[in-house]
Amino acid sequence: MRNRWPNLAAALLIIVQLVSRGSNVSAQGGTCFDTLASRIKSDDNLIYFSSALGETSLESSLQGPGPYLVFAPTDIAFSNLAGNEQEILNLELSKLVQYHIAGAPASEEYLAMTPGSTIDIRTLCSDCNEVTIETLPSGKVLVNEGANAYEAVETCNGLLVLIDNVLSPSIGSVSNPPDKEEDIECSVDDPTCCDLPPPEFTCALQKQYGKCDEPWMLVGNGNGGFCRYTCGRCGRGPSSGGND
Repeated sequence: MRNRWPNLAAALLIIVQLVSRGSNVSAQGGTCFDTLASRIKSDDNLIYFSSALGETSLESSLQGPGPYLVFAPTDIAFSNLAGNEQEILNLELSKLVQYHIAGAPASEEYLAMTPGSTIDIRTLCSDCNEVTIETLPSGKVLVNEGANAYEAVETCNGLLVLIDNVLSPSIGSVSNPPDKEEDIECSVDDPTCCDLPPPEFTCALQKQYGKCDEPWMLVGNGNGGFCRYTCGRCGRGPSSGGND
């Protein structure tokens, strides 16, 4: 019996080492445990935002590959919403949540900011205005001028930034310059089934990255899913340029 204890201790040590190695390898491969979704769900200061995510299909996206940049209003921020802020209170929940989430490379741009710099990023809300992030010389970070970013947490699939105000988007204020408009592809068999351009990258790249079946791609901006034609949701795939 005495000889079994050293063997048991050695076995436990090996298991711990294997679990640690397995976590590192899976994280490098795009699957991990410390995700944005799990961080948000476990944070006692983000109960309202976590509930809002749960009411949309975006929670599963934040559980999968990223990277994403998420601006998470605290519970106090939601509690401070005044009754006269009808623009936010009357906004469709999915658009409000989408406006607080940006895809790649927004997280890298955020981390690369230096004091005195300003960046504008597009969010998952394709018909909303951009989010403006400003780093003051003091190091303080402002989001859309009125929200303070006071904590940034890196996870295995993105960056979680806590803010003290709910961001208010301007719907329908986005217009692309004529020379930057993306050609819209539609199905020959069903001309009503077209590609709705996503907020980040082209439909071809989204398909190449394996994003076609992600919930935010299926939901789109409320007027139909993104990239329906390119992703083969018209009953047939695109006539050319596919990577199947």
